Amino acid sequence: MGRSLPVVLLLGGALLLLPAGPVFAHGAGAEAALTVEPAAVTAGDTVLLAGSNLEPNDERVLLLKGENIAVDLGTATTDAEGMLSAEVKIPDHLPSGVYQLQAIGDETLEVELKVTAAAGGAAGESPAADEAAIVPRERPTVELAAIVAALLLIGAFGVFLVVRAEGVRRPAAG
Repeated sequence: MGRSLPVVLLLGGALLLLPAGPVFAHGAGAEAALTVEPAAVTAGDTVLLAGSNLEPNDERVLLLKGENIAVDLGTATTDAEGMLSAEVKIPDHLPSGVYQLQAIGDETLEVELKVTAAAGGAAGESPAADEAAIVPRERPTVELAAIVAALLLIGAFGVFLVVRAEGVRRPAAG
């Protein structure tokens, strides 16, 4: 039984790592993509956000990030084939600049969007703090589980090596 404990710990650690493997939407190797049309707009206009090869029936948080601003644009849900299609109104108070339009789910996809300030808007000013919602990225529990599983696996392997080395050094009982 003394030698089977490290093997059990090693196999248990390996089993913990199984859920942490890569996830492929729409078949192995298919890469998720996000596009926006048009790619350059005036603040206050509407754009069409399209995604493909995403997780089916998955809710995505839509976020517009600029140099000193992050604006929550709501959510959109993918269809049964993993396709996303959403009309998004770009806030009319945004200053001119290049922004990243993000669709956040299991992974974060982003596409560049050039925004020109609306007529009468300040070209380089940021909106008031209460107008922009800053949304921190939430890390999935799978990431934490993968780290813990890796540490357990490394620890189990260390125990296995120590027990094996101790067994080699002991003289045979005779």
